[in-house]
Amino acid sequence: MMDQTKQSWTDDALETAITRALEAKAAIAAPEGFAARVRASLPARATRRSRWSLSQAAGVASAAVLLIGLCWLAQRARPSFANGPFDLELLLIVELAGVAAWLGAQWEVWRR
Repeated sequence: MMDQTKQSWTDDALETAITRALEAKAAIAAPEGFAARVRASLPARATRRSRWSLSQAAGVASAAVLLIGLCWLAQRARPSFANGPFDLELLLIVELAGVAAWLGAQWEVWRR
């Protein structure tokens, strides 16, 4: 048989006790100079290399030149393989796709 001297918890009393326990702030005791010692024990930060290398900047510049060339040729190109500007425009599109693919592969390297 259950001991009658033990207090049984009502729903409200249990809820209040849980709320008090959750809202109680724990005392934090950190020794003097703890943060400074941790910071001193960390290894020195490595210097980051520049975001863009010369080849990546050249790739972006060549893509811009190819786009300008495509816009300039678009006024003169007629859809015929006998038309020189049209053939050159097709060649520039292929070159732009190659530069874009190379820059896309470099972007994966940048993100690491």
